[in-house]
Amino acid sequence: MLMILVSLAVFRNNLFKERKGLRMMNIRTRKLVIPLVATTLVLSAVAPAFTVHAEENSSSMTEVEVPTLETLSDEDIAVASNYISFDTTMKQFVVDSTITDILSAEKVALVKVYVNQTNAQLADVKQDGSEVASVVEPNGKETVLTPVLLRGVGVNSITFHWNYARIKIKAGSLKAALAIGFTISSVYVPAKVVASALAAAGVAAGLKDFKNGIWFDYNYVTGGFLSHAGIQ
Repeated sequence: MLMILVSLAVFRNNLFKERKGLRMMNIRTRKLVIPLVATTLVLSAVAPAFTVHAEENSSSMTEVEVPTLETLSDEDIAVASNYISFDTTMKQFVVDSTITDILSAEKVALVKVYVNQTNAQLADVKQDGSEVASVVEPNGKETVLTPVLLRGVGVNSITFHWNYARIKIKAGSLKAALAIGFTISSVYVPAKVVASALAAAGVAAGLKDFKNGIWFDYNYVTGGFLSHAGIQ
């Protein structure tokens, strides 16, 4: 009987140790599982963010090169002039749509830049008699834009072509124009352009005894002197 009781006591003690060991293993297992699950969740949440970021960088690095044309050749201007007319009712230049059959898309776009800029200038011409302005079509026909069109020596006036303007400055306005530039209608001519025009016309910088005026061709789209100038 004593031996049976001792055996039962040993068995209970071993069973207690085994259960305790199992509990400890479960605790360790839970401790290991929880961080692994948490790490997996964190990585699954971060991964899409990295993917989107990479896609955004990829798209931002993509550059599309668009061909541009900065100037028109004399030949281009001559060709384009055949497709440009002046609407006397609207007082605006008009580009015929068939120009696209002759010139490239880039050249047509640049032609329209010039025409649109000229039309914007025409819209600003004053009609109160304080300005003298006219338009010359590609075919040579002239249309007066202001109530009075002065001709002769010594006038301030502007004549619009579809891609430039011929500007006249009288002698009495040249001194100020050389200092601060010259404005007529909404077209501003920088002083350096006036100086270049004077030099091209053969007028001395001092303007001594100069009683006439000058004329010159000015590209107001590019702000450049077109090297054509003379004395009124």
